[in-house]
Amino acid sequence: MKIGKWNVLFIAAVFVGLIVYTAKTDGLGNLLQAALSANPVWLAAAVGLMVVYWLLEGLSLHVAVKRFYPRQRYSTSFKTSMIGQFFNCVTPFASGGQPMQAYHMVKTGVPLGISSCALIVKFIVYQFILTIYSLVTLIFHFSMFSKSVSGLGYLVLAGFGVNLLVIAGLMCICFFGAGARKVVNAGIHLLAKMRLVKEKQVLQNKAKKEMDGFYEAFLAMQGNAWLILKMGLLSIVQLTAFFLIPYALYRSFGLSDASIFSIISAQAFVLNLTSFVPLPGAAGGAELGFHAMFAMFFPQQLLSISLALWRLITFYFPICAGMFFTALFIKEKPRLSKLEKEYELASGLEKCG
Repeated sequence: MKIGKWNVLFIAAVFVGLIVYTAKTDGLGNLLQAALSANPVWLAAAVGLMVVYWLLEGLSLHVAVKRFYPRQRYSTSFKTSMIGQFFNCVTPFASGGQPMQAYHMVKTGVPLGISSCALIVKFIVYQFILTIYSLVTLIFHFSMFSKSVSGLGYLVLAGFGVNLLVIAGLMCICFFGAGARKVVNAGIHLLAKMRLVKEKQVLQNKAKKEMDGFYEAFLAMQGNAWLILKMGLLSIVQLTAFFLIPYALYRSFGLSDASIFSIISAQAFVLNLTSFVPLPGAAGGAELGFHAMFAMFFPQQLLSISLALWRLITFYFPICAGMFFTALFIKEKPRLSKLEKEYELASGLEKCG
């Protein structure tokens, strides 16, 4: 998959803009002083939490693949996961991650049917856990944040609604497959009538293929309750690690008044807020969300540097790390011969189940 040059330029521009904004807001001298005053142990903890997030991401994918492909190694699953991190960050709506992960797994010997199924199972479990996690934080802390952050509360609810609709859509595909196909086909037909989409049949065939993939993954999940439970628990710990990164930054500046759960909730709200931002890395929306949500925790003089550090750790660090693994993959010699690869892609060989 090629990365659009405009995506790269946009990400670079946002990075430069973030640094310029931070320096202009607080002054370069104050910015450096604030950065140097941060406790390096807590900063290392913030970076470590991001690494834990990656390790658990790889482990969650690994248990799904290994269930249907016992020869899979964790190191390979981790590489696949990191390649996905890179393409998730540099493509709108994180749309490039899964295709590249499937491609990498096929290149390293995993049959196409199994790789696709494992990725879909992982997506369903992760999305379900994220929705439940977000619901819990909304129940306990939405009123507090909505009063403190005027207007953004509705955007958080809208983001949660997007995640809820995704889960509802997946459930409809799994339990009401025929009806879901009719609704999707009718929607595509309507868009074609309005001349908003071209090649109606091609789009309908693509939608059918995607829905069939989700249904096959659902069938695989039905007979593997223990697998789903393990992946669910891994996703909970994984999300918690990610949500704790702002807390580590908060403590790095010697702050301690806010509760851990309040900061976890704030980060969960930021993630919900950025669910519908159609830009690589939810650029712009993520920065705005963090600034608005965490203004109630960080003093004004530390808010900008905290935002910059958070974005470096949670967005630009994954890009750099993912780019490293992507570059390694490009240089690797595939395990499969060209003929074997073509056969795998053509037939899918094995199906999960």
